[in-house]
Amino acid sequence: MKKINKKYAEIMRQADQAVGRKEVVSLLKKAAIIRTKLEENLAA
Repeated sequence: MKKINKKYAEIMRQADQAVGRKEVVSLLKKAAIIRTKLEENLAA
């Protein structure tokens, strides 16, 4: 669980520092996937 949180935080940090639109969008999509996994773990 902590590993997922760290990975999510790192991707969000990268998205915050990203320059290009495509780069930001791809990082946000990755973060959304990780957040979904995180919510599934909390619900189970």
